[in-house]
Amino acid sequence: MRARIWLLLFLPLALFLSHGAVGAVSLEGTWSGAGMVNPNKGQREQVRCRITYKRESAKVFSVAAKCATSSVKMRQTGKLLEVSPSRYVGEFYNSDYDVSGRVRVIVKGSAQTVTFQSPRGSGSVTLRKN
Repeated sequence: MRARIWLLLFLPLALFLSHGAVGAVSLEGTWSGAGMVNPNKGQREQVRCRITYKRESAKVFSVAAKCATSSVKMRQTGKLLEVSPSRYVGEFYNSDYDVSGRVRVIVKGSAQTVTFQSPRGSGSVTLRKN
């Protein structure tokens, strides 16, 4: 159960990790990295993610994320909206656990920080482009 809670918390973060860089780095493509999830019930846990972003329009990206903790693996999907050259916001959904939430992504150089929140918890991850 704790693994499911972490998964639900981490999903939003993973979905928003990799959107548009301020410099030459594009959000499109695959990013990977790690961070922490903080479930509303349970202990904090480390998570690793691999996220792929695809441009749908000038300011919208689709997101497909695969994440794992020591106890669970999960898949999430979502959409991101570019609100400024290095900032993105959006939503994610995990159909396995029927959980959705909000995500924020800030890109600095070749790295991005993703923070997420859902009714089941919150978290953040730092990603680098593969």
